[in-house]
This record gives sequence, structure tokens and C-alpha cells, in this order.
Amino acid sequence: MTANGWNVLSGDGKTAPALASDFPATGRTVAGFGDLVRGLGDAAPALWETAPPRPGQEAGMTGEDYLRHWQAGAASAGPVRAVLGFCVGSVFAAGLAAEIGRLQGEAPRLVLFDPERPDVDLLHRHYHELIGGLAPMLSPDEIDEARRAGQETRRAHTAMRPLAEDLCELFRKYGEPAFRRTGLDAERGAEVVATFASFLGYLVAASDLDPRPAWADAVAISSATPHSGLNPLPPQERSTLVAREIAFDLPHTELLRDTGVARTVSQLLA
Repeated sequence: MTANGWNVLSGDGKTAPALASDFPATGRTVAGFGDLVRGLGDAAPALWETAPPRPGQEAGMTGEDYLRHWQAGAASAGPVRAVLGFCVGSVFAAGLAAEIGRLQGEAPRLVLFDPERPDVDLLHRHYHELIGGLAPMLSPDEIDEARRAGQETRRAHTAMRPLAEDLCELFRKYGEPAFRRTGLDAERGAEVVATFASFLGYLVAASDLDPRPAWADAVAISSATPHSGLNPLPPQERSTLVAREIAFDLPHTELLRDTGVARTVSQLLA
């Protein structure tokens, strides 16, 4: 169910005291806010999650464009007492929380899960992981070639948007033959490529925004995955970026699926 640029994860879709920022996608294996809602059970508040623009519509959108895409719908949610963000969604969560606080005169609580600011290495890592997912459909030599091409492309760029465009073309080059070998029709294969392009556009847009002022008052829930969230940061920067950090010995992929995390979130939102 959707409402004004938002996916309704729980509640009647008319109001939502809690909003969540993430990039949901069909077939995603990383736990999402739908998993958190199930973990919260009866304690789950009415929760709306950001719905990205349709693939293709994100081309050229800035971080402020994304925020405007969601803010109109957020205004109809009623009083919002909490904004949640996952990974790079935490950047947009910061912008949403700041604007909501300005409009309603009281800042909502900001809870972030492995908050992360995107950079060129993150774009390349997502390409690398996606190519790895093609291993059953491509030969080892083809996988090696695709990864080498990705590394060369990463070295050739220091700016986010050109790198994202080139990585999308590489994924199209290696992904479409892989899809054909599985019997996936051309239209569906094109949808997979477009979803990847949409995701990279989302990451690029997030790089326009500075979430640090809002993050300074946030609670961060961290996984144990070394390259995720606050984990790669120097200790001093990590300790000052958010108001409080709660760490779990969990992989990044399972953070929103864990019952212990759900209990912690329930306490934070109470």
C-alpha cells in the first residue's frame, strides 16, 4: 500500500507517528523495515517507509529533490514522533526529521541503523556485490572480467554521478547476457538494470546532503560488519557523530530482523 510517496508498512495509512527511510526493492536479501515491524509485533507503531521515485524518474534528482518527493506526504502523516533510517537512508532521515521538527515545532526522535554517508567506494562495493550475484549465470572468467572492469572504472572517477552512470552501463553489459541464460525476458532484465540505476541515483543524491547536524542528536544502532555504518570511522569521529550508539554483534544484513534489536527499538519509541 502506498500513500503520497510512502509505503505503508503498518497502520491504516491515514496517519503515522513513525516514518522510516530506506530503499526497498523486490528480491532484496538485506533485512528491511518490514522485518522490523514483524519483530515489533503488537508494539509496532503505524509506520510509513519512503518509496523511491519510479525507475528512470530519479535521473538528475538532487538530495533536496528526494526530500521534496517525500515531505509533502510526510505532512499528511500527522504528528511524527520518530524518524528511522537504515544505512544511506539515514542521510535522508536526517533531512526529513529536521523539516518535520521545523513544521511541527518539536523534533521527532531520530533512530539510525548503521548510518552511512555514500561515497565512490560504496558505489563500487554495491556493483562488486551485484556482479558476485551473477556467478551462477556467468563463467568465472566473465565474473573476473566484470570485476576488473568495475575496478578500472572506480579508479577512473572521483565524482559520484559519472561513476554511477558508468557502473550502470557495466552492469547492463554483463547482466543482460546473464539474465538471458536464465530465460529471463528482455523486459524483466531491463527492469533489474533500471532498479540498480535507481539505487545508485539514490546514493548519489544522498551525497548532496549533510546529515551531521541532525545525527548529533540521534541514537545509532550498529551492526558488527566492519565496512558498514559507523564501524569504519576513526574512534573520535565515531563517538561524536551521534548522541548515543548501541552496538549488536550481528551482520549488517540481519540488523532489522533481530528480535533483540526490535526490543531496543520498542524501548526507544516508548
